[in-house]
Amino acid sequence: MSNFLKSTEVRRYFSFAEMKRIIQLLFPYVVRHKKAYLGLFVILLLDIALALAFAWFFGNVIDAAVQSNFVRLRWLIIAGIGISGLSMTVNFLDTYLETIALNGVKKDFNNDVYEHVVHMQGRHFSSYHSGELLSHFAHDLHQIEGVIGRGLLNLIRVPIISITVFIYLIHINWVLTLVILLVVPFAIVGGAVFGIWLRNNSRDIHELMGEISKTLNETFQGFMVIRSFTLETLFRNKYKQSNEKLYQLEVKDAKLRGWFNTGGEAVGMVTFLTTLAVGTYFVTDQVLTVGALLTYINLVNHLVYPLTGLAGQWAGYQRSVSAIERILKVLDQPREANSLETLPFDYEGQIKVEGLTFSYDEKHPVFQQLEVTIPAKEMTAIVGPSGAGKSTLFYLLQGFYQPQSGSISMDGVPLDEKNLRGLRQSIAYVPQETFLFSGTIRENLRVAHEEMTELDMMEAAMSANIHSFIQSLPEGYDTEVGERGVRLSGGQKQRLAIARALLKDAPILLLDEATSSLDNETEHIVKEALERLMKGRTTLVIAHRLSTIQKADQIMVMDQGEIVQTGTHEQLIHVDGLYRDLYHQSYFQDYNHPEVVSIRA
Repeated sequence: MSNFLKSTEVRRYFSFAEMKRIIQLLFPYVVRHKKAYLGLFVILLLDIALALAFAWFFGNVIDAAVQSNFVRLRWLIIAGIGISGLSMTVNFLDTYLETIALNGVKKDFNNDVYEHVVHMQGRHFSSYHSGELLSHFAHDLHQIEGVIGRGLLNLIRVPIISITVFIYLIHINWVLTLVILLVVPFAIVGGAVFGIWLRNNSRDIHELMGEISKTLNETFQGFMVIRSFTLETLFRNKYKQSNEKLYQLEVKDAKLRGWFNTGGEAVGMVTFLTTLAVGTYFVTDQVLTVGALLTYINLVNHLVYPLTGLAGQWAGYQRSVSAIERILKVLDQPREANSLETLPFDYEGQIKVEGLTFSYDEKHPVFQQLEVTIPAKEMTAIVGPSGAGKSTLFYLLQGFYQPQSGSISMDGVPLDEKNLRGLRQSIAYVPQETFLFSGTIRENLRVAHEEMTELDMMEAAMSANIHSFIQSLPEGYDTEVGERGVRLSGGQKQRLAIARALLKDAPILLLDEATSSLDNETEHIVKEALERLMKGRTTLVIAHRLSTIQKADQIMVMDQGEIVQTGTHEQLIHVDGLYRDLYHQSYFQDYNHPEVVSIRA
């Protein structure tokens, strides 16, 4: 028994601390739609009153018919028509207001969870798989209905109607009511036990749905790789196994709910038969009238079923809790502070890194006490072997991650989490792996400059040597690029990214292999545009092309998170060190320079 209690987490199931946290989380959203919820509460009270009124009407109609009291029967029928009309109105308003309240809360909560995710600190965001986050929005967020919808109202309605009906039944016959109450504990305990099992099974279902979302996400994003490595069978089997497991869990869930419903019907049937047997005895003994017995039978369902329903609502609440638990883990992750502020930083552009220590996992440091100075309005190239920390430095400069110690300053102003939006507005970043949003070319360019004119857009595209290609498309700038720009080549996507950076016109440029996908002719044209753009701006370039590096005002050679050499190309090529080693190892892939070709030969 102790193992059973431990495995099913009974303490957690009945944890009021957990319930309190969930209520604190969702209550503000309920308050936003208080008018709809207030209307539902009024409807709830009317529904209870109508249940009692119908029972009263039914019993009195029978007694009036038995007594041949046609005058009273006429008025009772008129009252019944009025009760029926009011009941239909209440049912319509109940459905309408519940839809408004439930979907209003879901809409606001979804928006806030999305806002939290997009402003989550980079360190914590990178720990999540995109498929897992997608699962939260596709599945988990829709499960909160058990806490904010009909389940919430029933948790209020059930005790009220049970107490009201109990008082009414005591008034009709207190002995019969005490007999019926013997069934109640079995209903409550049975519902609680099934609720525990349902919660645990639901948690497994939600976690498995997250795994399935991961597989689907990797399948769609890695479609070409899967085809290239003939991994179709591997992924198909993985997906089939997950679906089979999900099927088994859903069958188990159906069995649990089926047994729970069957138990509720059994309790109802026992209650009905007990009421009928004892009640008919009281009728023959003239303790009850026929109408009073029928009223009692009608109302006793509202005493027992709400109690079994309370257990059922609690079980439904627990199924919702298992989904909310997963969302809470995301909401517990810290956000960037003040990330929505828009005050721009007016940088000259000098960047200074002092004593910087950073690690993605806090176990394997990328940088330890890094010291770097980037002169303002000059071009600095960063070179080094893979894994040296070049791209990580770019991430830190944009505030995507926060260092464990040390500081980064621009023009003497420390970069912390204050006004990150203003900082990023001052930086134009062209990553090595270009990302384009689904939509048109125009929409992808507009993200850099919302108020750009048609001329601005075309000039940027011309400078990036992509305008002629765009004009050759049937729909020009309104051409759809597909998911992640799948309809464009690598070079075309990269030129669009460069055009996007040109439109942003930021004082600081971060170019991460910005010309790596361009042929020599295109690269020459784009470099001319980049050189014009770099004038008067602080530019950091991660590059492997020698022609780019030779024009740098400063070259920093990075290895294993440290700056091991600094200087110009002419200075570094004549010094024994990593830069010259990289040079002779054909690290700088530039076919425009014969000395590189001769080295390869």
